Amino acid sequence: MLKSTGSWFRVEDEAGKLIDCRVRGSLRLQDIGSTNPIAVGDHITFMMQEDGTGTILEIEDRKNYIIRKSVKLSKQTQILAANIDMAWLVVTPALPKPPPDSLTGLLPPPNRSEFQQL
Repeated sequence: MLKSTGSWFRVEDEAGKLIDCRVRGSLRLQDIGSTNPIAVGDHITFMMQEDGTGTILEIEDRKNYIIRKSVKLSKQTQILAANIDMAWLVVTPALPKPPPDSLTGLLPPPNRSEFQQL
């Protein structure tokens, strides 16, 4: 999955064609504990519809993901991205000065990380 906008998800098929999809109702209603059932980077299975759009049928298991507390729903989380191979953290050293606590929240724990560390 490449992009999420409201209830629409842009996916890429095996030939590289971009297709706008919606989530099948049963996937959307599963108790997943997050505000979004599908995140950028998810590997999915979808079915083409007659109108040229698609329906997402299944989400494959994620190998990793970046998550944060939901801004609006305090008991839920929001998955920002999934199946990440490498991430770059870019900050300014002086102006504006980054809050130290915000940086540690963006770094994955070294013992649980599947990210390549440089």
